[in-house]
Amino acid sequence: MSAPTLTAQLKGLVLPPRPDPARSRRIAEGRLLVSAVCVLAVFGAIATRVVMLAGEDNARLNAYQTGGPAVDRGAVLDRNGRLLATNLPITVLHADPAHIMDPRAAATALAPMLPRLDTADLLRLLTKKTRYVELDRKLTPDRHAAILRLGIPGIHFRKSVIRAYPSGDLAAHVLGHVDVDNNGIAGIEKALDAQLSAGKDVTLSIDAGVQAIVTRALRAQIDEYEAAAGAALMLEIGTGEIVSMVSLPDYNPNHIALADDEARFNRASLGIYELGSTFKILNTAIALETGTTTVDRRYSVAKPLRVPGKSITDYKTYDWPLSVPEIMVLSSNIGSAKMAAEFGGDTQRTYLERLGMSHRLALEIPEKSTPMMPAQWKAAEIATVSYGHGIAVSL
Repeated sequence: MSAPTLTAQLKGLVLPPRPDPARSRRIAEGRLLVSAVCVLAVFGAIATRVVMLAGEDNARLNAYQTGGPAVDRGAVLDRNGRLLATNLPITVLHADPAHIMDPRAAATALAPMLPRLDTADLLRLLTKKTRYVELDRKLTPDRHAAILRLGIPGIHFRKSVIRAYPSGDLAAHVLGHVDVDNNGIAGIEKALDAQLSAGKDVTLSIDAGVQAIVTRALRAQIDEYEAAAGAALMLEIGTGEIVSMVSLPDYNPNHIALADDEARFNRASLGIYELGSTFKILNTAIALETGTTTVDRRYSVAKPLRVPGKSITDYKTYDWPLSVPEIMVLSSNIGSAKMAAEFGGDTQRTYLERLGMSHRLALEIPEKSTPMMPAQWKAAEIATVSYGHGIAVSL
């Protein structure tokens, strides 16, 4: 290889020819433009994903931000238009644990303002693997403002409503109550839930004033006789409408969580009882209706009445024959049993069924009992049913 050729190659390797300045500038500008486009594309993709995620988060949370049902639950009124159940606006405090940056600090800050939850409770809630936890359903305005001032990310508020009972425990067993989502779960609230949920008001036959009077009277009797409980009904004679239904002990539906099973039990409609001597009214009516006796007829009650497996006696001994009115006034078991034996078990059962004694009450509320009737109607059952034993019915 000749020297000139070798020299030429070395020059090409060691010291390249000087490039054209204009061409270099065009190449640099092109590369810069391509880089800028790539960077913008990457940031655009990131921004799009962020927006999509935010949209998904908002979609998840929208259900909790709506502030309750679209239609306010209907009110419940007494027969005179007095408000017995209505709705009140509330502020619900809730959190999105995914956005709580420091759960322990947030729990410590919130605990003094939420008396129902301590720091440990809050920490447990704020670290849940969920997007929504409820912290307080009845946030007062001052606590609302104080929590707002904390400025904790992930802590939110929403407007909602709660069911309120202005008269407290008055007619609690009739009204019933709702769950946290305002769905009726007892009493009229449950029985007419569809109507109330549609925003329609309900007017009851109950008279709130009479209800209060009957409640006081029944409570006084319970106290006087040291009874464990009591129930009372007052009906409109002409229509059969229930003007008052009282069961004691009762409860305040505004604080249903504090009510035990004993207080929630409606003794007026769900309890069943042997009505005892009050049944003699029905027994006498059946005897007169069927013509097996007359008002002037007299029955000997001086000695116990013996039936298979049973001896019927009276509280007192009456040495003279009792008339039908006297059997009722003096409450003679023997006289009632003798009248029942005359019209017989089939007639007795038929009349009791026609009077509704064998089936549940036709009430709107769901808390209704099923009466207990004798399994067989032999002489002993006919006799005892005549004075209200061996059969249990609701009031």
